[in-house]
Amino acid sequence: MLEDNVVFLKKNYPELYEKINNVKILNDNFIIEQTRNNQETIKVKKEEVYVYLHSKYDPLREAEAVIKKFEEKETIDENSHVIFYGLGLGYHVELFTRKHPNTLFSLYEPSAEVFQHFLDKINLKKLPVENLKNIQCEFEPEAMDFFLAKLLNKTNKKLIIMDLPTYGNVFAERYNKFFSKFNELIKSTRNNMHTNYAFQKRWIINSMKNLKEVLSTPNIVTEKQGCFKNKTAILVAAGPSLNDEIENLRYIKDNGLAYIFSVGSAINTLVYNNIYPHAACTIDPSIKNQEVLKIIKEKNIIEIPVIFGSSVGYETLENYPGNKYHMITTQDSIASYYLRDDRGDVIDRVYDAPTVAAATLQLLYILGFERIILVGQNLGYRDKKRYSEGIVYSRIDVTDSELGNALWVEDVYDNQILTTNGFNIMRRQIEMYIKQIPGINVLNATKGGAKIEGTEFIELKEIIAGSLKERIVNESELLKLEKNKTTYNKEYIAAQLKKMEKSYDSALKINKEYKIILNKIEKAINGRKYSQAQGLYVKLDDQLKKIENNDFYKTFILPMNRVQYKILADSIESLNEEKNSREQGKRVLEGFGNFIDRCIDDIDMIESTFCEMNENINIYISI
Repeated sequence: MLEDNVVFLKKNYPELYEKINNVKILNDNFIIEQTRNNQETIKVKKEEVYVYLHSKYDPLREAEAVIKKFEEKETIDENSHVIFYGLGLGYHVELFTRKHPNTLFSLYEPSAEVFQHFLDKINLKKLPVENLKNIQCEFEPEAMDFFLAKLLNKTNKKLIIMDLPTYGNVFAERYNKFFSKFNELIKSTRNNMHTNYAFQKRWIINSMKNLKEVLSTPNIVTEKQGCFKNKTAILVAAGPSLNDEIENLRYIKDNGLAYIFSVGSAINTLVYNNIYPHAACTIDPSIKNQEVLKIIKEKNIIEIPVIFGSSVGYETLENYPGNKYHMITTQDSIASYYLRDDRGDVIDRVYDAPTVAAATLQLLYILGFERIILVGQNLGYRDKKRYSEGIVYSRIDVTDSELGNALWVEDVYDNQILTTNGFNIMRRQIEMYIKQIPGINVLNATKGGAKIEGTEFIELKEIIAGSLKERIVNESELLKLEKNKTTYNKEYIAAQLKKMEKSYDSALKINKEYKIILNKIEKAINGRKYSQAQGLYVKLDDQLKKIENNDFYKTFILPMNRVQYKILADSIESLNEEKNSREQGKRVLEGFGNFIDRCIDDIDMIESTFCEMNENINIYISI
């Protein structure tokens, strides 16, 4: 390894240095060879033959061709972040960074042996290291996940991969896995960003409005934790295969063979077929979610209790005729701030998820169920259907256009079915929870549904014949759960209420000072007093720190602007690196200015809801 690289890696990537320093090169598998024009190439032994990573004639000209082809396909600008996958001896890395000296880049090498040759030939310090954001070598499979997750979390730039073409052949398995993982994470990140952007305000407003319901209903997690040991629960979703199981579910319900929990829209199919589950579960924060339980309200069905996540769309709970039980979700920063149990301990929360089935799966585990059976959990299309019958507020049939954009995944019969990116993300979320929950026994009884890792597929009629033979349901355990509300610690709530009122007043003062500093920065920039502006940036940063430490902001406003806050936080590093003082000032004014304007608008928007929530808290304390 070049001495400069030793110094650079020890200082900036000490863990990487330690790992590469311990690698032993297999000389007969990775050989440096002189080309005909006295450059160097590297050949790798693959299945008893050698394959060249670079041209064995003119690697430099080949690198120029690789870059030209890349530039024809991708637009390189100030918003680009290039990932070099496969470094070889670095010809293309040196040429590209010389041609685009201001473009952010990262280096990834799947082979430790090749990476050591790279470090022996390329001086990292001679690259534009101020733009080098990450270096990684795949010493173990986890290195890829860590590298990609860090990049996706830390940059708001457009990520583009420049791969060395030969790697797709020489390191085919690792190459395909990297690109598959990259595309999967990009889709997931975009989906999370879209979800956060769409619901960031609704989650908080719902939680504020629902606090009255939370304070007046039982917390099912607190009241019934572990109460259903050695029992079986059936989690019923609204996939098209639910139509096949109606009579099986009716038999199970009539004979008390298992507890039936419907999730999302499945309640409509069940009620349509005159089957009342033991509970309907709901967490969707959208205003449209009220349509899901509309059938219960219209029919005034009092026999079906609803278990709601505390950040669910507040309209869903209005005028609900049956009993209501709540569970605190991780999206609810309000309940987390104000509530403790009667002993003063933190309230257990259920992790929010892109599908109510995943959240309910957690709940059923917490309640102690020994076995959970999934029904109607298709997570894909079947016979051009997306949902079961009885759902009138959403389109059941799949269009040809939707089929054309669908993905292929493996089903429970080891065949292929079509699904959507959204369903696929839901499936992975369920798989993740199953993997994290110790000792949980989940059976998938969804005919023709997507295969769910961690579950065993058995048809529901076989489960009934084999192990659902005795009545186990005790209606009083759930349906007639004590109507008294859960007792939350009133002294703690009162103390938090006073603390929050002070934080609210403090937040208004911070906003004023923040705006004053922005105005001073604008005057300094317009007057070309850039050194004065630099001093004001420090004061602006101090105000942002005050925002980050203010309870009102932390509980209400920052969660309502989580996307914009992350964009601002991610941009600070690049703002500090901006060499043009005027451009830096303009970017500071735009980024910090837009952020505070959004926050001030949201404070005004939630003021009446905030006051209403405080009144409800005071009523609860006084009772």
